[in-house]
Amino acid sequence: MRRLANSVTLCTGMLLLAGAPAWAQKEELWLETQSATPIRGTAALKRGTPYLLTMKGTYNTWKTLDKTGSKSGKPEPTPMFPSPKGANKLVGIDPEFVFAWPTDSSLDKGSQPSPVRASSIQVSLDGGKTWKHPSSTAPFNATDHAYNYELAGDDNALQVRFVDSPYSDNYGRVQISVQPAEELWLDSRSGAPIRSELVLEKGKPYRFTMQGTFSAWGGFTTVGANSGKPDPSPMFPSPNRANQQVGIDPEFVFAWPKGSGLERSSEPSPRRNTGSIEISLDGGKTWKHPSSTAPFNATDHKYTYEVSGDGNALQVRFLDKPYGDNSGRVRIFLLPGA
Repeated sequence: MRRLANSVTLCTGMLLLAGAPAWAQKEELWLETQSATPIRGTAALKRGTPYLLTMKGTYNTWKTLDKTGSKSGKPEPTPMFPSPKGANKLVGIDPEFVFAWPTDSSLDKGSQPSPVRASSIQVSLDGGKTWKHPSSTAPFNATDHAYNYELAGDDNALQVRFVDSPYSDNYGRVQISVQPAEELWLDSRSGAPIRSELVLEKGKPYRFTMQGTFSAWGGFTTVGANSGKPDPSPMFPSPNRANQQVGIDPEFVFAWPKGSGLERSSEPSPRRNTGSIEISLDGGKTWKHPSSTAPFNATDHKYTYEVSGDGNALQVRFLDKPYGDNSGRVRIFLLPGA
C-alpha cells in the first residue's frame, strides 16, 4: 500500500485533513439556484466561536441576458459552477453583487450603475428560525467572485437558502465553505509568547478577537482612587490559581487597588490599557499592542482587531513583572479577514 504524506478524506461534505487541528477542517456545501430547498451543514457551529464563511460563484436569475441594460456591466459567458440542468449561458450575479442585468430589469431604473450590492442568498444560524444575508463591506470581486463573511456559532448547523421566484429560469451554483477560527489561550501568569499554527499570508487581511479579564495585582482589599468596581473573578480562570478579583481586560484597566501607580492620575476608570498584551506579525522581531478605537466593553470584555499578514504566524505575549501574583486568561480567536 502506498502511504500518502497528507491524507485527505471527504465525508458528507466535510473536508477532513488527517492530523490537522479543528480550525483547519473545512465543510464544503453547494447551493443550487434552481431550488428553494435550504442546504444544511453536517456540523453544529459552536456557540461563542467565530467561523469563516466563503461563498464563490456566478449565476443568473433572468430568462436571458442577450440584451443588457444601459447601466449594466458586461455579463460573463457561463456560470463559474454550472447547474446540472439548465441553459448555463450568460450570468450577471455573484454572492454579493449584481454586475449585469437585462434591459427590462428594475435595476436599470435606479441611479446606481453596475455593480450593485444585492443578494438572493440567506443564511440561518439558529436552526431555521431567522434568515438573512451575511454582512459584508467587501468590494466587488470580478476576478474569482469569492467573498468572506464572519459568522458567530449558535450550537446549530449552518443553513443556506436561495430566495427567488420563479426558480425555473435560474442556473449556476455557489460553492460554500465554512471553517472555524483558530483558538489560542494567553495566560497572564506567563511571559512566554503563544503562537498560532495558522501562518498569516503576506499582505492579506486577518481578524482576531481577544476576550477575558485578569488581574496583575495580588488582591483588591481596597480599591484605589478613581477606580471602578472590580469583577469578582476572571472570565477565564488560570489553572492552579486562587483567581481573585480582576480589573483588566485586553483593552482597558477598569479597576485597580489602593496604592497602585494608576492613582497618580486623575483620569477615571476605565483607562485604555496598551501595555499588558502585545502581538508580533514579523516572527518576533517587533512587538506592539494592536490598534483599536473600540469603547470599553463591560458586558463581555471582547475586542476585535484587524491586521495584515507578513508571512509569519501570529504571536501574542503578556507583559508584567512579576507574573506570580497574576490571575486570569484571555481567549483569542483568529480568522482570515472577512
